[in-house]
Amino acid sequence: MSPEESKQINEYHNYWRGKYLKESSRVEGGLFVDYEGKGTTCSEAQGYGMLIAVYLSQVKDTRAKQEFESLNRFQQAFRSNIDSRLMAWRVDDTQKTPVETACATDGDMDIAYALLLAAEKWDEAKYRDQAKSVIAGIEKSLIREDFSLRRGDWDTKQNSVRLSDIMPTHFRKFAEVSNTTLWTRVAQVHFKILHSTVSDQGVFPDFVVKTDGMWKPAPPKYLESEHDGAMYYNSCRVPWRLSHAALVDGDKNSKELLAIFNRGVGKVLNQDFMAGYKLSGVPLNDWTDGAFTAPHMCSLIVANRSKDYKQAVEYQLGKRESYFQDTIRLLSLYLCFANSP
Repeated sequence: MSPEESKQINEYHNYWRGKYLKESSRVEGGLFVDYEGKGTTCSEAQGYGMLIAVYLSQVKDTRAKQEFESLNRFQQAFRSNIDSRLMAWRVDDTQKTPVETACATDGDMDIAYALLLAAEKWDEAKYRDQAKSVIAGIEKSLIREDFSLRRGDWDTKQNSVRLSDIMPTHFRKFAEVSNTTLWTRVAQVHFKILHSTVSDQGVFPDFVVKTDGMWKPAPPKYLESEHDGAMYYNSCRVPWRLSHAALVDGDKNSKELLAIFNRGVGKVLNQDFMAGYKLSGVPLNDWTDGAFTAPHMCSLIVANRSKDYKQAVEYQLGKRESYFQDTIRLLSLYLCFANSP
């Protein structure tokens, strides 16, 4: 990462920190990512925050370790009411006694991964031990017999996966410290799911369901919206996760999937990548959104589109939106700058 890139990402981090990182009134010394602007957080946001703290420590941000510890302290205080090794998916810091909730898969995946990175970065055995506990919870409560991921420990259905929960770098890292055979199989199954459900236009659906042994895009209003079988506010993150695996691990499957994406809907300039796509490649909206454009920026490095990538970075650095967009953007910028062409 160049000195100029370090300066740029620190500036964006300071903006993000000032807007979203809040001191807890419930957990002494705790910090949380205020994802609604109402004193609330979720495991997704807390996992993102912990990842950001570890990543930004690598650009000599002196507050990073303490912020990581404070974010970790907060998430440890709120456990899933089903598997206590996992974090409650939603927490209201303004409530004396927050409502108990189950977990959400993506949050715990990122929390465990961040803990492993922190253990390596700061040589802290306690983080590694904690990560192993979270991973054990994931293995017990979030992986089905067919090795597909549940959407949370509450999810008793046997036939659905949220594609944004597929994190190949995490699978590989977990395999290093836990059940190698299990996590290798999890990775194989989920790459098969991705390959079988990505459309010819490179569109990854938000949710997929297993019918007669085949994985297919979910029907409208399956769980969240009429766009559950399209690329919307869940699978918008898939190009970022795949880019992470391609750039950090050199993963072949991820590169192949991103090639399909960049030949299809991803072929446009970053500022023209719309907020949502039907499987046919037709945009769902006529406007952009950072939750879509920031992951698209990451894919441009993998696709060797250097000129388009440089324009994308300038575009992203100038954007200020809401929690989801700004947080995915900061994580995407770090990935890009750490692997700049």
